[in-house]
Amino acid sequence: MHILNTGGFHDLQAVTLPDICDTFNAAFSDYIVPVQLTLPLLKQKIQGENLRLDYSMGAFDGPTLAGFMLHGVDNVLQPKVLYNGGTGVIPAYRGQRLVQQLYTQAMPYYRQKGIKKILLEVIQTNQPAIKAYQNSGFEQKRLVHCYKGAVTTASSVPGVTITLNATPNWSLMAAYSDMEPCWSNAIPAIQREQAFTTSWEASLDGQSAGFISVHLASKRIRQIAVHPNLRRRGIGSALLQHAASQLGNPLSIINIDDHYPAMNQLLLKTGFIHTLSQYEMVLNL
Repeated sequence: MHILNTGGFHDLQAVTLPDICDTFNAAFSDYIVPVQLTLPLLKQKIQGENLRLDYSMGAFDGPTLAGFMLHGVDNVLQPKVLYNGGTGVIPAYRGQRLVQQLYTQAMPYYRQKGIKKILLEVIQTNQPAIKAYQNSGFEQKRLVHCYKGAVTTASSVPGVTITLNATPNWSLMAAYSDMEPCWSNAIPAIQREQAFTTSWEASLDGQSAGFISVHLASKRIRQIAVHPNLRRRGIGSALLQHAASQLGNPLSIINIDDHYPAMNQLLLKTGFIHTLSQYEMVLNL
């Protein structure tokens, strides 16, 4: 184990994206779920999650980036909420409580900048990470579930048409969902990733009935929702089937709130398999 020199904590503004990418991959090389970023994927992540290097922190051993936490902001001008889009420590520097040290070092700066809350997701079985976040002051907010699979439904709904709509009425679409989406699935993230995401809108007898948005490269569903008055008519299944027919199976979706069993049941019914669960955690400053 390499011992980190004291005082080696500061933001990532002076770190190049290739160095961040290399450190990210080293830190996640033995992760529960395989993660491997390329530079283009890191740039997409930065854009989609609104990551800011001046709000992201690193633990340095001389020039070596030993650990990091990447943070996105809810508002570019006056952010109040940060989202942890990735925290990692490369294997040689583990066992020194670097995550806690990073947050300890960052807290005064975040408070000074007006940050009120930090959000993150952590895999339910990753007890070391959960403990590290709890020791930094985070509390569990909710349980969310992740799925992947081949859509097997052959749903056909009379009167329903599904059309490509890259820029739907997002205010209207937001009203269709009962569930508060996690950061990377929220409509602002979809809008930021418009170049990498496609959306389809369902209409029933000329009335807007629902939508689905999917990240093209990963085939990960960002959101799917149906008008509250038009549910249980097969529209959600039809949207999933359409996305699968256009993009090919398998599809995936992450962070479905445990408090909304109807959505979880729809995914299982249409061919998805539960892959893992996560806790969304929050730190109030």
